[in-house]
Amino acid sequence: MTTTNPAPTSPVPLDQPVIFYPGTLCDERVFMPCWQAMNIPKRAFVPLQWAETQEQMLALSRDRLDYFDESVHLVGFSMGGYVAALNALEQPNKIASLTLIGSYPGQFAAHERQARLSIIQAIQSKKYQGMSDSRLRQFVFSLNNTQVLQTIKAMESDLGPNVLAAQMKALSERDDLTIRLADAPFKVHLLVGEHDQIASAEKISGLSEQITNSQLHIFANAAHMLPLEQPDALAQYFAENFS
Repeated sequence: MTTTNPAPTSPVPLDQPVIFYPGTLCDERVFMPCWQAMNIPKRAFVPLQWAETQEQMLALSRDRLDYFDESVHLVGFSMGGYVAALNALEQPNKIASLTLIGSYPGQFAAHERQARLSIIQAIQSKKYQGMSDSRLRQFVFSLNNTQVLQTIKAMESDLGPNVLAAQMKALSERDDLTIRLADAPFKVHLLVGEHDQIASAEKISGLSEQITNSQLHIFANAAHMLPLEQPDALAQYFAENFS
């Protein structure tokens, strides 16, 4: 299913607790437009940019999950989706649902691992020059949305290459969680931008066939940076499906 852009409305109410996990080289800013479109008093954020290893990421996740006495919805964007899935599988009795936004819970292919290693090596040798314009184009639906581009570049500049290297190293070698998610007792929401070149709609659609307890939703006019590109539509989806 593909959405269209909703007209701006008053903040969407959501009473249940939700924990948000950012993607690689992202912080709270990646979700801020979505939060502004919602009335969500029970909200927590996992600052994955503080962690250097997968275990540290999970420690931060457990800490946030302990904030709440009731079942929690976990929402993970890109890299954060994998960490959210690990957290959900670790404590399934506490999970109301798991939402993966532009996130594939499987292993990286050999060429993807090699590309990540090349970036890590460039950073370590002080040769990394940041995200190129051609690379940036792979993340967004439109280069005309200056607010989205400014947010991406600001997060990259503020967090820096050392955070990028640590995050890539922490999760480059990872298990495939697909089979475990298929057997999980909670609902899995698979959300993806129609034009996502990082975790393609085709790939995520295939994933939905493997995870029978999942719900697929494809968002129009969005690429990988879906939370920044379609925050109102994302907020509306949460309101309609988190209960």
